[in-house]
Amino acid sequence: MKQWIIVALLLIGICFVSFAQKKKPTDYSNIVLATVGKENITYKQVERAFQKNMNRKHQKLSDLTKDSIIDFVTLYANYRLKVQDAISRGFDKDSSVIDDIVQNRKLLAESFFFEKKLTEPTLEKWQKMREKEYKVAIIIAIVGMNADTTAAYEKINNALNELRQGVPFEEVAKKYSDDPETSRNGGVVRSYITVGRVNRILEEEIYKLKKGEYTNYPVKTNFGYFLIKVLDEAPRNYLRLRSIVLENKNNKLSDEEFRHKADSLVKIIRQGKVSFADIAKEHSIDTRTAPQGGVVDGYYSRSSGLNNTQETYIPEIEDAIYKLKAGEISDPIFTQNYYHIFKVDSILPINIAAEIDELRATYKRLYFSEDKIKYIEKLENEFGFKKNEQALEALLNVLDTTKTSIDPDWQMAITEPIKKQTIFTLRNENTTVGKFVDEIATSKELRGTPLNRDGLSNAIKKIVEARVLDYTTSNLEKEYEEFNDLVKEFRDGILLFKVEALEVWDKMKFDSTLAKAYYDTTSIDLTRPVMYDISEIYFLQKADADSVFKQIRAGAISFDEAANKHTQRIGMRGKNGYHGPLPLDRNQLAKLASEHKLSPGDISEPIAFEQGYSIIKVNAIEGARRKTFEEAIPDIAPKIQDIIQKNLTEQWLNRLRKQFPVKIETKNISQIAKK
Repeated sequence: MKQWIIVALLLIGICFVSFAQKKKPTDYSNIVLATVGKENITYKQVERAFQKNMNRKHQKLSDLTKDSIIDFVTLYANYRLKVQDAISRGFDKDSSVIDDIVQNRKLLAESFFFEKKLTEPTLEKWQKMREKEYKVAIIIAIVGMNADTTAAYEKINNALNELRQGVPFEEVAKKYSDDPETSRNGGVVRSYITVGRVNRILEEEIYKLKKGEYTNYPVKTNFGYFLIKVLDEAPRNYLRLRSIVLENKNNKLSDEEFRHKADSLVKIIRQGKVSFADIAKEHSIDTRTAPQGGVVDGYYSRSSGLNNTQETYIPEIEDAIYKLKAGEISDPIFTQNYYHIFKVDSILPINIAAEIDELRATYKRLYFSEDKIKYIEKLENEFGFKKNEQALEALLNVLDTTKTSIDPDWQMAITEPIKKQTIFTLRNENTTVGKFVDEIATSKELRGTPLNRDGLSNAIKKIVEARVLDYTTSNLEKEYEEFNDLVKEFRDGILLFKVEALEVWDKMKFDSTLAKAYYDTTSIDLTRPVMYDISEIYFLQKADADSVFKQIRAGAISFDEAANKHTQRIGMRGKNGYHGPLPLDRNQLAKLASEHKLSPGDISEPIAFEQGYSIIKVNAIEGARRKTFEEAIPDIAPKIQDIIQKNLTEQWLNRLRKQFPVKIETKNISQIAKK
């Protein structure tokens, strides 16, 4: 993709995350907020641009004040002016623009299509499922390394038969389960479970069960066979917590004394003599929470942990805190030489919308690729895809299967009768071997295709997949208004970039007169720091540095001669070790010279520096002063470029406003603005 295409995408602020947000129609949608030439700009257009470009996808434009709306409408009108200019120049008919739109529409269409068909339905389902959490017990029969399922299947069926005979689940789990961690606890899984936390095959089964029920059949996964029992089912909620962590440092207290201390603190808090916050600040060793009066950062759910870090507490702590009501204090909870005391500040309902990004990331990471493959295979079957193995075999028989399609003569042995054979059919359209071979030869995506069975089969798969997606996404603009808007925005972004390059970027030249005027009047700090003009001889070994320093001090060799002959700093021998003027505020050699109080003409003894040793000579020291105009150019150039850009843009917009008159509908804006 061309670089300017990427810039265009950035300019229009495309964000696929927003696809999952359902549009809520408002009474304001079609109210005209401005006109640019003959184009009406509606509330709906401006709000869409506001939410994307200002990164406020949940905020309504009508929530802003009148002045803020006018400001943003003006910005949007300027954007539309530039696009109209590009169209008036015929850039929308430019073949390169059209080619880029066609090429990149495919990428946009595929992402949008699968967002609608796979991601959004899954997230909608998961959000509903996330309202609940489950405590479960499991029995696992693991499939062995040789992938032979027979033994595992027999084992899980034996376990199931005992359950059907009335043997308690925990006893069966201890007897049969291959997972040592859960089996010794009667199959009980450590923490509560909600959607997105375990394999989705298991999730589906868990959510079918009620409390006390178990799966009456083996549940097969790639890992093995499962039996699942639901021990508890509960609505999810968030706990806002405070925590005190007590440590018996160096075992100074006996176990009884340590427990008594924890009990005493709980009693004091419950009696209201001292606040939880004050006790936390004075006694808690948890450096993350103690300074804030024990406040735990984030909201806790026992099925997903802390909402900001996903950290989880051990079951003993979870069991204790989930028995508390809002405002209550837990008894001391002992874990590995520590006592934990918790307070539940508040209990809040789960904010499912706040978890959507986590769910999306989980789905994309774990299941999207698999679901996409299955969905495409489903479409292929619906479109009647059939591969002709006989034609493929005939083609393979005349190819050198050790080569790839990069070989210039790879097609030479393919005869006309073979080329006329149908190699696959899709939507009642036959693709011949000849057309297939031509596509391999001309397609960038198929360059280097191995000429063996796997390579050619994979090429067929890629071609068929591309055609299927072309067919299924051909009417997205008609089916989804938001996709139609997205393609328009993409096109307008390209047009904007082309015309802005012509009117602004290509005209950007450094204006020395403007720069000098800015230099003479600016209040920005242009101070040139103290500069040390330095030469250096660098050594890896101190003995070498000491030896050369003695020769310099004795006058046996000059500093420059010694640097030319002995310095071990790469590239510095030919310069006689000369570094030139170095700023004191940001150069370590200059700082060393200053710290050792070297004056012009001084030569230091060897100083430890950069895993070696340096002999430093100060040639001169220049005090701090204001930079000359020439020295200041790198500092002021960005400001000058910004001024030039703004001037060029404003001149351009002024011309466009004469060509395409702009009117901001302030009365309409007054109707919708936040009072």
